[in-house]
Amino acid sequence: MPQPGVSLFILPRKHYLEYGSCVMKQLLRQHGRGVIIALEGDEANPESIDRAIQQYDPGFIFGVGHGLPDLYTVECTREYLRVGSEREQLMKGRIIHLNSCYTGARLGPSLVAKGAQAFLGSVEPFYFYIAEPPCSSRASMTVFLAEQQAAVSILSGRNARQAHVDRLQAYEREIEYWLAGSGRDHPHAPLLARILEVDKGIAVMHGRGEASIAPSARAAVLPVQMATALGFTAIAASW
Repeated sequence: MPQPGVSLFILPRKHYLEYGSCVMKQLLRQHGRGVIIALEGDEANPESIDRAIQQYDPGFIFGVGHGLPDLYTVECTREYLRVGSEREQLMKGRIIHLNSCYTGARLGPSLVAKGAQAFLGSVEPFYFYIAEPPCSSRASMTVFLAEQQAAVSILSGRNARQAHVDRLQAYEREIEYWLAGSGRDHPHAPLLARILEVDKGIAVMHGRGEASIAPSARAAVLPVQMATALGFTAIAASW
């Protein structure tokens, strides 16, 4: 039975995924609760993820990655979850949040149909700003500060519906920051606000809105190694 005080975070780095993963790492340092298993970089691979789920039985799973409507990939775009695959059964009884393109379209509903408590994700391409290095500025982090608010809210004990509302409100705060706040003088402020508007518009939640994990004590973040034992010229990109 999934353990409500245990959370698994899948944080690949390559193929621009460091942009999202580094923000989540910072958020976990500030807001992590319960027992957290963080699989980072090369450890964010299918075999390590399976072992972590089997050993720790997390109630909440968050993953950064690339995606398609029926597919979620991890480090080096290795396939992890696909509609109709046996791994869908591993998600049964859990809250899932995938920060990736498209997975809210078919994969998320399929996971819920197979027994996941709730799913949060995006139904179309998820865009982000890459004109500055990962986690080097508010601009490089802004869409992830909004999207990943859902994971922070779930860790704090709020239910899936509340977490979804919290991330939409976080998007609004970030949009306001670039349009009317301190960020309005940034040379790409209008673009940043537009990217946020697009990502907000494709954010979805499926499943039981009342699903939640129990709040618990401040985090004990497990080292990544435990999983083994167990210059940009572009301005924006998408998963």
